Amino acid sequence: MSKTELSTAKTPLPKPSIHKEDWLEHLESMTGSGIWEMDLETKKLSFSNGIYRLLGFLPHEFTPSYAGLKSIIYQEDFQSVKNHFELFLAGVSNFDIKHRLLQKDGNPIWVLSKAKLVLDEKTRRQKLIGTLQDVDDFVQTKEKLKSEKENNRSLIENLDGVFWEADAQTFEFTYISPQSEKTIGYTPQEWMEEKDFWQNHIHPEDREIAIKTCHLETSRHQDHNFDYRFLTKVGKTIWINDRVNVVVEDGKPKKIRGMMVDITQEKEVAQALQEEIGFNQSLIQQLPSLFFLFDTDGKFLLWNHQLEEVSEYSAEEISQMSPEEFFAPKDSAIFNSYSRKVTEDRQMDFTLELHTKSGKRIPFLFSASQLTYHDRNCIFGTGQNISELAESRKSAAQHIERFQIVTRATSDAIWDFEVEKKNLYWGEGFLTLFGYDPKVTETSFEFLLNLIHPEDRTRIFKLIQSYMDPRSTRSHWLEEYRFLRSDGSYAFVLDKAIFIRDEQGIVTRVVGAMQDISSQKEFEESLQKLNQKLEKNVKDLAISNQELQQFAFVASHDLQEPLRMISSFMGLLERKYKHVLDEKALEYIHFATNGARQMQRIILDLLELSRVGKVSEQKTSLDINELVEELEHFMKKAIKEKNAMIIYEDLPQIYSYKTPIFQIFQNLIGNGIKYSKAEVPPIITVRGKDLDEVWEFSVEDNGIGISEEYFSKIFVLFQRLHNQRDYDGTGIGLAIVKKSVDYLRGEISLESQPGKGSKFTFTIRK
Repeated sequence: MSKTELSTAKTPLPKPSIHKEDWLEHLESMTGSGIWEMDLETKKLSFSNGIYRLLGFLPHEFTPSYAGLKSIIYQEDFQSVKNHFELFLAGVSNFDIKHRLLQKDGNPIWVLSKAKLVLDEKTRRQKLIGTLQDVDDFVQTKEKLKSEKENNRSLIENLDGVFWEADAQTFEFTYISPQSEKTIGYTPQEWMEEKDFWQNHIHPEDREIAIKTCHLETSRHQDHNFDYRFLTKVGKTIWINDRVNVVVEDGKPKKIRGMMVDITQEKEVAQALQEEIGFNQSLIQQLPSLFFLFDTDGKFLLWNHQLEEVSEYSAEEISQMSPEEFFAPKDSAIFNSYSRKVTEDRQMDFTLELHTKSGKRIPFLFSASQLTYHDRNCIFGTGQNISELAESRKSAAQHIERFQIVTRATSDAIWDFEVEKKNLYWGEGFLTLFGYDPKVTETSFEFLLNLIHPEDRTRIFKLIQSYMDPRSTRSHWLEEYRFLRSDGSYAFVLDKAIFIRDEQGIVTRVVGAMQDISSQKEFEESLQKLNQKLEKNVKDLAISNQELQQFAFVASHDLQEPLRMISSFMGLLERKYKHVLDEKALEYIHFATNGARQMQRIILDLLELSRVGKVSEQKTSLDINELVEELEHFMKKAIKEKNAMIIYEDLPQIYSYKTPIFQIFQNLIGNGIKYSKAEVPPIITVRGKDLDEVWEFSVEDNGIGISEEYFSKIFVLFQRLHNQRDYDGTGIGLAIVKKSVDYLRGEISLESQPGKGSKFTFTIRK
C-alpha cells in the first residue's frame, strides 16, 4: 500500500475501553499472541502485555525500541525479517512471516509476525500495528515431522532391499525405493513407466504362483512373505524374498507395501548345504560296508541300508534294537567288552560274526571309534563282510596242500625263490628229473646257478639280473639251457617262471618250473637234418621242373613237326591222286588229316596248360571292358559263323595279371559259342562286381547246358562230355580255366541245366 493510499484510508481506530482491554488481554493470553505499535515518524515502539509474556519479560524489564529490535530477533533470521519489512514499507508485499525471537532466557521461539499500516486519528500520522503469535509448538512439530519423514526415507533408502508401495486392488505401484537400481538394475522411473513391470519380470516358472499368492493373501487381509525368482536388467536370475504388509481401510485392502530382499546368496548357500547333506547321506548309503552310529546307552542313531539288507531287519526293528542283539548270545559279551574298550582307547578293530534275522552267521571286520554327536558320547563305525576273505584263507590252505601234492605228482621240477629271505624251495621233480633229493640237498640260488652249464651260465645270469631290475616291466621268464644232473651228465631244460613285483617294481618272489626237454632237443636235431635233406630235394625238384619245362617246349616243337608233315603230305596225296582214289581212300585221308590237326591242338593246349602259373609279367591295371572287346576281335570268325552276341556293360577295372585272366574269359566265352544249340544264336552275358576282398565275374550262355553229375569232371584234364564229331575240342580248356583261377587265388563254380545253358562264376582276389 502506498503512502497516498495510507493518507486517504479511513480506518477508524477503536476507542480505548476497559472492556476492550480486558477482552484483548484474554484473547492474547489464550492465543499466545501480542500486539505492537510503531510510529513511523518518531519510531516510537510499544508492546502489549501479550508480547512481554511471549518474550518472558515483565514490562519494566524491557523497554521496546526500534533499535532494540535486533536484540530480540534471532540472529540468523534478522536479515530475512529486515528484508521483508523493507519490502512491506515499499508497498511491494505484505508483512506475513515466520521467524524466531529470543526470549529472556536466550531460548529462540518461533512466532508468526504480521503488520499493517494505519492512520492515527489523533496525530494524523502513519503508524504500524502488528501482531506476534507463538507458533513454536506448531513449527517444532512440523520440523520434527519433517525430520522423522527424512529419517524414515533415509532409513528406507538405506535398507538392504527395495521398499515399494502399490494399490491393493490394481497392483499399480505408487512408490519404488532407489535400491531397485542396485538390486535389479532398473531405476524407480523405469519400473514405474512400464505397466505390469513386476509381473513381467518374475521368472516365467514362478510368475503364476507368485501373483496368485500375493492376490490371495491380500484378499484375506493377511500380511505375507514369499520367495520367487526375478529377472534383472542384465538378464541374470536372482532369488527375491518379498515381505508384504496389507493396509486395510473400511474393511477392504486399500494398499500394500513391502520390501523385496535379494536372497540369492542365501538360496545358493542353502542349496549347497542341502546338496552337502544329501551327498553325505548318499555317501553313507552307498558305502559298500555297514555303517552304524549308536550312543553309549545302546540306542541306534544312524545306520545305512547295508545294515538292513545284511541283517534282514527293517529300519523300524533296528530303531528298537541294541547293538549286541546283532550277535549270537556267546558273542554278545565279547561285543560289549569291545564297546567298552572303544570308549577307553577311542578306536578299535575286531572280528565277529553278525547273526542275521534268519539265523545266518556272516563274519565281519568291524572298525569302531568314539565321537560326540549332538552333545552325546557315541560310537560309530563300519563293518566289512570278510566272508570271501575267510573263504580265501580256507582256499589258500587248500591250494598250498594241492601245491605240495602237485609238486610230488608232476614230472616238472618246481622251484620257489623268496628274494628278501633268499629262501629257495625245490619240489620233488628235482629228484625224479635230475637226481637231487630236496630233503637232503641244501638249496640256494647260488647252488642252482652253479648247476647251469658253464657255456650257458653267464647268459642266464645276465638275463636274471635284467629281470630283477625294478625298472624292468618283464615278469614272464621262458629260457632254455643245460642243467647238470647228479650223475654228471647235462640235461636240456625249459625253465618257465613268473617274477612277482611289489608296487615299486621290486621283485619279491620268483616261482618257476623246469622241464627236461633233452629228448625234444634230440628230435629237433633229427628234424633239422630232415629239413636239410628236404631242402636239397626241393632244389633237385626245381632243377627237374626246369628240365621238364625245357623238355615240354622241345617235345611240343618236335612233335608238331611230324604232324605238320603228315597233314602236308596227306593234302598233297589228296590233291594229286584224288581222281584215281575211291571214296573210301579219300575218307581215310580225311581221318588222318583231322587226327593230325587234333593232335597238334592237344599239344598246343598242353603247352598252354603247363605255362599257367609261370607268368613272368607284372600286375597291371586292367579294364575288363577293353579285355572282352579284345576277345571279340580275336574270336571274330567264330562269332560271325554262329551269329553269336556277347553282352557286357560297366565291367570293373581291376589290378591283376592279364594273361591268366585273358585265358579264363577266352575259354569260357569260346565254350559258350562252341556248345550252343542248333539253329539258336548263342548269347553270352558277362557280368562283374566288387566284393569286399575279391572281384566276382560270371559268364552265362544259352547253350546246351551240362548235367549236374558232370560238374566235378569238367575241370579235369581230357574230360570230354561230347563226341569229337559233334563238338570239336581237346578237353583241356576248362582245366586251363581252373588252373588260372587257382593261380589268382580265387574260386570257380558252375550253375547249369541241360537245354537251359550254363553260368560259370569265378573270383579274383584283390
